[in-house]
Amino acid sequence: MTKNWRGPFITVVLLALFAAFNRSSGADPDLTAEQPFMSRAEVRQQGAVTVRAAVLTDDESERYFGASLADHGIQVVWLSVDNASDLRLRFLPIVTDPNYFSAPEVERLLRVWWWSGSTNASIAAVAARTPVPDVIPQKQTAAGFVFTHREGGLKLLEVGFETDRQMLRFRFVLPVGGRSYAIQKTDFGTIYSPGTIEAVDLATLREKLAQLRCCTTNKAANTNGDPLNIVVVGRGIDALFAFIERGWRLDEPFDLHSVYRTIRAFLFGSEYFNAPVSPLYVFGRQQDVALQKARDTVSLRNHLRLWLAPFTIDGLQVWVGQISRDIGIKLTTQSWYLTTHVISPEVDQDRFYLMQDLFLSGAVSRFGFVRGVGASSMPDPRVNLTGEHYLTDGLRLVLFLNEPRRAFDQIDFLDWERVDPVKRPLPLGVSGG
Repeated sequence: MTKNWRGPFITVVLLALFAAFNRSSGADPDLTAEQPFMSRAEVRQQGAVTVRAAVLTDDESERYFGASLADHGIQVVWLSVDNASDLRLRFLPIVTDPNYFSAPEVERLLRVWWWSGSTNASIAAVAARTPVPDVIPQKQTAAGFVFTHREGGLKLLEVGFETDRQMLRFRFVLPVGGRSYAIQKTDFGTIYSPGTIEAVDLATLREKLAQLRCCTTNKAANTNGDPLNIVVVGRGIDALFAFIERGWRLDEPFDLHSVYRTIRAFLFGSEYFNAPVSPLYVFGRQQDVALQKARDTVSLRNHLRLWLAPFTIDGLQVWVGQISRDIGIKLTTQSWYLTTHVISPEVDQDRFYLMQDLFLSGAVSRFGFVRGVGASSMPDPRVNLTGEHYLTDGLRLVLFLNEPRRAFDQIDFLDWERVDPVKRPLPLGVSGG
């Protein structure tokens, strides 16, 4: 039996190595490949500092560096910084990606034994001289690359600098070629017709949030799903940066490709950081944004869905949503993809998890709780669309995200409804009164 499979196995391995060799060998870095991504760079400015940014496609980075960075999970971001100020800028790549790749690391990953020494040397030279400089002196301009982890669809990118006086942050929402993401299918500017969005005050906001239906629904809106237990108030899509900083990732859309990747991850117990979430409905449409924080396997993750509401407060958008924790996967005939996640029944713990997470981001300016979900308790708990029961005190968490950043003891508490402190104490440093 051993002899029967060993020959074909060795053949497959050799063919894979040959294919990789043919695809990658003999390619020298081509620095002229910079024109396309430089020309589409977007611009942000704060005072006398101007930053331009673009995300390279996989093909562009392979051509520029002479090797496939995508094979190593690397996505290259190009930055140009014009420091017309009187202060030195210290570049903080950790703001762009907490786990960014260093230039020596990239050079070593790209080094391949079958390439000639000159090709490896060329790639090493390009990788070594192209990072964004650590320091950009006053009245000077610098450009270079940040080697980040791969994302698709949109890249919510933050670029940070420190001066002797302050920290500067520049935010970009950049398109990424290749794999599509669910957020790409949402045109936030056309969700509501002009004149249909209502501006409300704080008291009216509380009333409207309490009057929303308890839960998400199916497409026909005749069966309730997971509870609508979170509300995020922020400045448009910028509100998502607080999530991205804490390791939340955008999901891929449900299609044959993502279903295949989900099943593969399930069978092999592997990670799938951007696994899709099933569509649920609020305001007559499926979620506008879905985010998740994956754990060791595809079966375990925290995930949330958000819908843009038809009202604003103080010029800030209101996102209504639900959060739950997936603790397993089961087979089901209730969906065409035949699998679904099993959620933890203690959904208030997941609500509390999000509150802790965003408090740590420093982006929360005030928070509170409103009624509207309705309590669900034993021995007769409510269930979601896939028959999973859940328990809740019936409250919605409301989080205001705004600048500047605040420490725990500077967050304001909206004294609307009170969470039972025995069941869910407030985080350390936050007063309930």
